[in-house]
Amino acid sequence: MRASRIVEENSNEPARVLHVWRRVTLDAQQPRQALRMSTMKSLLKALAIAGVAVLGLVANGQAQVQQSISFSLTLRDQTDTGVRVLRVTTRDVIANLVGTNVPGGRLWLVMPDDPNPDASGNIHAFLRVTDSRGNIILDTTSDTFNIYQTFSSQAGTRIFAWNQFSLSFGGLGAELYGTVTWTRSPLGPGGQGSFHCTVSGHCGLGGISNGEVPCTGSIIGGAPRRAS
Repeated sequence: MRASRIVEENSNEPARVLHVWRRVTLDAQQPRQALRMSTMKSLLKALAIAGVAVLGLVANGQAQVQQSISFSLTLRDQTDTGVRVLRVTTRDVIANLVGTNVPGGRLWLVMPDDPNPDASGNIHAFLRVTDSRGNIILDTTSDTFNIYQTFSSQAGTRIFAWNQFSLSFGGLGAELYGTVTWTRSPLGPGGQGSFHCTVSGHCGLGGISNGEVPCTGSIIGGAPRRAS
């Protein structure tokens, strides 16, 4: 009877071990399967978001052109003893945009290749600063720079426009107005073309001028090219 009992226990032992092993294996597989499902859901969600972003870019993307732009402004600042003359150049514009001097830096005007003024006259242009190697350091937003074109006439490749240049960044603030002749090449990449504008308005330099003061000068834009 004792031997029989030993045989019976030994014969059941593999079954019990197998049962425990299966249970442990199944218990271990469940978290793995849950992890796989969670990973797949996250991946599919990420792909869906990326797809929407790409579709949005395709739908809203618009080709742009860029051209060199330079400023030469003269401010008439009131002092206790009279009026002093202050000069603002392209270098000053770059320094106020970036917050420091940029050796070899360049200033660009960027706009859509087919600009159409909106209801407010905004042609959706912005300023861009690049370093000496052409790397983009900064792009302005509509909060800091705009060109408004509320009145214009066009003949062939020329646009005669009443433009307002609005600047507000760093310590520089200005509203400058003038009649501009934009000249576009028929073989060019688009945009409104090169221009030379004699401007007047008001301008201020934080910590230097006595608030915003009368200002005159010129703004010059080079020939457009495809934006980088």
